[in-house]
Amino acid sequence: MRHILIVDDDNINCVMARHALSDNYEVSVVNSGKEALDFLNGKTVDLILMDIEMPEMSGKEVAGKIKENDKWCNIPIIFLTADSDPKTEAECLSWGADDFITKPFVPLVMNTRVSRILEVYELRKDLENKLENRTKQYEKATQRSFTDALTGLHNRDYLKKKLSAFLENGGRGTLFMIDLDDFKQMNDTYGHIAGDKTLQNFAEVLNVYAREGDIVSRLAGDEFVTFYPGLTDEGVAAKKAEGIIKSFAEKMGELGYGGVVSVSIGIMITHGGEEFQSLYNKADKSLYFVKNNGKNAYHFYGDNNDTVESINTTVDLEYVSHMMKQGLGEQKGIMRLAYDEFKNIYDFISRYVSRNKHKVQVVLFTMNMVKKTTDVAMEEIMQLWEDSVAEALRAVDTGTRYSSSQYMVILMDAGIENGREVAERVIDKFFDSNGELKEEIMVSYDIRTIQP
Repeated sequence: MRHILIVDDDNINCVMARHALSDNYEVSVVNSGKEALDFLNGKTVDLILMDIEMPEMSGKEVAGKIKENDKWCNIPIIFLTADSDPKTEAECLSWGADDFITKPFVPLVMNTRVSRILEVYELRKDLENKLENRTKQYEKATQRSFTDALTGLHNRDYLKKKLSAFLENGGRGTLFMIDLDDFKQMNDTYGHIAGDKTLQNFAEVLNVYAREGDIVSRLAGDEFVTFYPGLTDEGVAAKKAEGIIKSFAEKMGELGYGGVVSVSIGIMITHGGEEFQSLYNKADKSLYFVKNNGKNAYHFYGDNNDTVESINTTVDLEYVSHMMKQGLGEQKGIMRLAYDEFKNIYDFISRYVSRNKHKVQVVLFTMNMVKKTTDVAMEEIMQLWEDSVAEALRAVDTGTRYSSSQYMVILMDAGIENGREVAERVIDKFFDSNGELKEEIMVSYDIRTIQP
């Protein structure tokens, strides 16, 4: 039930108003403006019926205090007055009243006016809530459209819009074009979850070195851009770049990925009169210079010094050895490598055997399609073969796919006869696991001892 508060120093008026409204509403009565304000501090009401002329505090004064209070300002007010002058009506409305009723009042008229005001108030409140919700939804949608989901930083669209507007007004500042060095290696070695975490950690570092009003954004992948409005001091910019590079190196070390990923920064300072694309391109050129001159450093565009400012993030051998073992775990089965990596291993072993008496064999397995009896493609067969070889050989052995139908392995500490036995065992194991391919595929091999 709606709650009506009647404020009037005339008890007869209060009794009559209560009687007129009590069938449809919960009614409370107070006899002064002070009592009304005290009542509102502890109770919730839906509408106030208030006399204008009261001792100590007039209805106008009470209405003013109600409208100034954030909790009460939306409560509708109807003034009660014996004055029917249109000027009085206008004054009531100017004081914040929603309506006024002349005394002596007619109960039916009072009920009708109260009901109408409450309906209007509910409609207004509903519209305000809908507008507020729509506004919040729009703000959230706008925020999402300008936010990188992974890092929470601004995205390329926000950067371009915000920075373009700033530069059009002659804004000055410093742009950092940033790239994470060897990030692909991080993804390939430790997986995409670790890669995503790396991007999030770097975003945290960038935020540490950002002030309110700075633009910190992720463009895509491992590319980031920051802009620092008002920063035109090269020394301050250099310290900021150095801090970012060092802090990220420390964070990666703490997480067990020290030395895997580093930071390169291209820097462009604008003193005004620069357009977005021009500023962006110059910083990008500085970054390109860093990437081609050692990485893990920063460089200012237009710097006549053709060297980059490398940041000392060196570590000792014990730390490096520890980091190289991170993520390897216990190695089981053959080490599978890309062909280029395999060639490097082969070259190393050739040099190794020239200085000792160890025997090392290289075996080339070849798949030949004899008879097509299944729907299994050669690519699938090669994948099955690789899996079989990985299980059959030792962790010290190495393998690579040589072609679409050939696979090469290096067998450590194996003589020629032992190597043949191993090759035959690998073939048998393959067909034991894939018997349906026996009539379809013939596997042959060639074996030789690696010579210096």
